[in-house]
Amino acid sequence: MVSVILAQAYYALAAFLLLAGWLIVTDAPVLRTFRRSKGATYLLGLLAIGWFAWWLMNIPEADLAGLPRLPVVIGFIGASLATFVYMPDFLSVRALGVCMLFLARHALDGGYRQLPHSLLEASVSYGVLILFGFWWACSPPVFCRQCDWVLATDGRRKFFGGLSLLLAAACVVQSLRLP
Repeated sequence: MVSVILAQAYYALAAFLLLAGWLIVTDAPVLRTFRRSKGATYLLGLLAIGWFAWWLMNIPEADLAGLPRLPVVIGFIGASLATFVYMPDFLSVRALGVCMLFLARHALDGGYRQLPHSLLEASVSYGVLILFGFWWACSPPVFCRQCDWVLATDGRRKFFGGLSLLLAAACVVQSLRLP
């Protein structure tokens, strides 16, 4: 059962890295328009809000510090939805960062106490998802500068896109090697 959860974490990481690598290698126009895209904002924002609400509904009662669950969930969902009105600029990048942090949490939970089988997913989670997720959620203009820098030359685009695709392939291979 535990190796199934770890395999799912590897597949989720591989899917994320494959999408990122493909978008970078193909120099997809969505990488340039994503920053202020209303569609991406609503899609990723609602995904992040839904994922967080699901997580709040399923955490143990002790983690809520004695607070009633439903008002806490409603309060956080309301505050999250208010960001669409009061903080819309670069919200797609912020929501991407939050989704990356949730994906890292899923992957790290799947790999908990699974050494050495979980070393790759822990490295990818910490090195890519957590670092860039926090960075981009806190400072979306950094995403814009980094994205423009990577896409500026063909060599950088192929290198970083290829690295992402290589990490995705390594995640798939590692998931197939699980006991």
